[in-house]
Amino acid sequence: MENNNKNRVKIDIAGTRFTVISAESEEYTRTVADRLNAEITAVRRAAPGLSANSAVMLAALNLCDNLTKSEEDTDRLRQQIKDYLNEAAKYRSAFEETERENQKLKKDIEVLRKRLGEKAKLVGEPSPVSSAVKAVRKSGTSEAEDESADNVTFFGSRKKKS
Repeated sequence: MENNNKNRVKIDIAGTRFTVISAESEEYTRTVADRLNAEITAVRRAAPGLSANSAVMLAALNLCDNLTKSEEDTDRLRQQIKDYLNEAAKYRSAFEETERENQKLKKDIEVLRKRLGEKAKLVGEPSPVSSAVKAVRKSGTSEAEDESADNVTFFGSRKKKS
């Protein structure tokens, strides 16, 4: 066994001295030992007549209980995150599909506007794409249409604005 990256730390657990060889830092190893000693002390306070060995066993049982519950919570959180990521992927996919459909519809509208304009020229009427519609296209709002033109032509008929 290679000890190149190992730390040797002397600790005291329930009155017994140990030398721990660990890849963890000395500070971390002492923190873990202090936590175990605190748990043993809590068990001894709760049941003063217990032997040191029994107190250590019950402290270990308490710590294993906490560890098991923490692992279960971690697994539950991982599953919840996985579910959220799957749901987010579905929404992203739906959004991207909607964006593609929106782009296609915009192209279709442009083609139809061109065709409508060509048909209007053939029958001698002004282009149905008025300055109001162009203003709406630029601003992205319908208010521009209300402010820009008194007459709007659609499909060869005139509609007076009130």
